[in-house]
Amino acid sequence: MQRDPAERRRIVRNILLAVLTVILAAAVLYVGVQLYAILRRSYRTETAIQATMADSVMLNGAAVFDLTPVQGTGDLGYLVEDGERVTTGTAIAEYYTADGQDLLREELTNLDRELSLLNRSQNSAGSDLSLLNAQARSALFDLLDQLDAGAYAGIRDVEESYLLAQNRIQVSTGQSDDFSATIAQLQSQRDAIAAQLGELSTIQAESNGYFVSSHSAGLTTLTAETADEASPARLAELLAGDLSLSSDGVAGWIAAGFSWRFYATCDLDTAARFDGVTSVQISVPGKLDTPLSATVVSVETDEEAGLAKIVIECGSVNADVLTLGQEEAQIDLATYTGIRISRSALHIVDGSNGVYVKAGNLQRFRKITILYENEDYILVPEDGAVGTDNEVRLYDEIIVEGTNLQDGSLM
Repeated sequence: MQRDPAERRRIVRNILLAVLTVILAAAVLYVGVQLYAILRRSYRTETAIQATMADSVMLNGAAVFDLTPVQGTGDLGYLVEDGERVTTGTAIAEYYTADGQDLLREELTNLDRELSLLNRSQNSAGSDLSLLNAQARSALFDLLDQLDAGAYAGIRDVEESYLLAQNRIQVSTGQSDDFSATIAQLQSQRDAIAAQLGELSTIQAESNGYFVSSHSAGLTTLTAETADEASPARLAELLAGDLSLSSDGVAGWIAAGFSWRFYATCDLDTAARFDGVTSVQISVPGKLDTPLSATVVSVETDEEAGLAKIVIECGSVNADVLTLGQEEAQIDLATYTGIRISRSALHIVDGSNGVYVKAGNLQRFRKITILYENEDYILVPEDGAVGTDNEVRLYDEIIVEGTNLQDGSLM
């Protein structure tokens, strides 16, 4: 039975329409899949920056100083700062025998600082204005850094540097002729307070060294002689107890010399990391945050006890150092400087270590040479150049998170 031409055309049209619908549906599906794949990609990048990383160990031990006690009790006002170097005869503290004398002393000290600042501010004749502006900016940045770091103990000195620069700018630019009137007024106040305070009995240093007050010190009863003679096991026993030095009847201590020692114990594996190491850096998180250069004096091992005694000597003394006692110290065995990369960005492609970087709208694989690494970061040399074994450069945008990473692919 033959179909009439009209029916055949209808059937062909339906077939063509069905085929076209399938083709369009396939095209839409393909585009949708591609858009989904692109849109679902989430990339996170970090800028490659310069950093210093340390190969460190943590040691439990005690800081030991050559100490001379400064006898004194009662209501004391200290005339020197912790960590300040004193000589024999220096007035370290004074006795307060009446209410309010401590407040008078504080006011007198503040006035002395203001007078000193104003007198120095007038010594700006002939000073270069650009230099004064640079000093003011530098002091302001230092002040902001101190505030940001929470280092409030040092803010007064930084603030004084800023005010000194600003005052000198005023004199240099003619905004103020001088501070003579203010100085005279403050001097009159200072003299009146000094007369009201009167002469107070003082405690004087009986030796040379660095002073620390009794309420700031965290010193121990451990002496260098005892620590030097102790075996690793014996030193571990001593460190396991309470070595706190009593401050009863003592106004403070004077640490003689320019160096101090840190005695610690550790296991044999940790001690092995000191093989061939002579120069280190020592810090105590929360107390001595700025690492200080130090020397490894000795490493004594006791195979039977499975312990080692580490002796480290440091030639720097300051207020933070003199607060140390029994501590967990960080010892930096070596430090490395380079470009820091998050460890999550590391990929191995064709046997080469590398990372993907964002180059415009493209992903690019860059090979790296590992200088140092820990569980969080990788440090690579700073001389990176494309086409070498180390291709990452400073400020590259490193892809630390992303899917379907491939050299040359679109982001």
